[in-house]
Amino acid sequence: MLTFSEVGHEQEENAMRYETQVDILQTLITLHQQQRDQKMLGEVVKVPVSHYTDSDILAQEMSTVFRRYPIIAGHVSSVSRPGDYLLSDWGKFPYVVVRDQTGELRAFLNICRHRGARVVSGNEKCLKVFVCPFHGWVYDLDGSLKHVTKAYNFPELDFRQYNLMELPVVERGGLIWIHPTPGSSIDLDAYLGPIGDDLDHFGINELVRYRKTKVVKHANWKLLIMTYLEGYHVPYLHRHTLSKSFHKGIIAHYEYGPHIRLAAARTNFPDVLRTAIHNWSILSFASVYYLLFPNTFFIMHPDYVSINTFYPEDTDRTIWTHEMLYRESDFQDEKGQKALANRFSYTNDTVFDQEDFAVAEHVQAGLSSGANEFHTLGLNEGLLAMFERSIDDVRSRVEG
Repeated sequence: MLTFSEVGHEQEENAMRYETQVDILQTLITLHQQQRDQKMLGEVVKVPVSHYTDSDILAQEMSTVFRRYPIIAGHVSSVSRPGDYLLSDWGKFPYVVVRDQTGELRAFLNICRHRGARVVSGNEKCLKVFVCPFHGWVYDLDGSLKHVTKAYNFPELDFRQYNLMELPVVERGGLIWIHPTPGSSIDLDAYLGPIGDDLDHFGINELVRYRKTKVVKHANWKLLIMTYLEGYHVPYLHRHTLSKSFHKGIIAHYEYGPHIRLAAARTNFPDVLRTAIHNWSILSFASVYYLLFPNTFFIMHPDYVSINTFYPEDTDRTIWTHEMLYRESDFQDEKGQKALANRFSYTNDTVFDQEDFAVAEHVQAGLSSGANEFHTLGLNEGLLAMFERSIDDVRSRVEG
């Protein structure tokens, strides 16, 4: 396993383009000298707390934000072989992604076209066909209806009109993307721009899943995501944990459309000034984060990746999934696996659950008290305001 001091050109193969790394590190050097985050919006912003309590706002988000954009379904290691599949973690968008017998990736709403039962439960080890457990209707892995039990009860049934509802799905750079609206298309080059190029170069396709958790948190989905978008809280909320890794850390950022990339200087950042530029590697001196609109947050570390996704169940209830990916060669023996377990426990249980999201739940619980009509976002919390404005922009657009 590579340590911070050992990464150089070898690490560049599993990071963003070298020119991009140098550009970010040079920006961080300037910011570090100034001891200031990179300028964000340049204004204090007030966000009405109704954004986190109003059921009408959530309904608008559900019909726009969560209908018009592709989202990440998971990692390709989950569907590497024919018959492998993965299921949605969100009942409001019940899909199944499967690798068919030809090797093609397919995605469907996990809903039988007869009377709406789920055709895949998650207990199946490998799929050869889809079989509805309710009445036994059978579909091929391409979604076509193949068999109806007691078909004489459905005279003149046109099987072609009862295929599973197909969804757009693509795989790129080790990630599976799915669109929630049938008949839509996915153009990741247009959607992600240079951020897509970053992700392609991190070598995510070479990683495997260590563990994935699924938990319901009692906070609005936006409040949970927003805990990642500023470093203002780190010396206080994380004073016994993350603050040790980000002592006097500063943040550089980049936006493409509604997506945001953050780079946070780590405690060892001054070492970059003593490192030859041709040996610079971003993950040696900073952690890199991506908000992939609308609901996924990536955290890139030198030896593992955290993928956090948030699915709103109600204004004050959110499904949070956390999937950790790692490179098998970095954690081969018992000692390596123990180190990996410690990383997951520290990140998932301590930093995220007991610190970031515990505070978000406390904030949510206090919204009904009337103490605050709005939340006030300072200059170093501008990325939160950008995220809110991206959502407001989508909500305000009339469906074309």
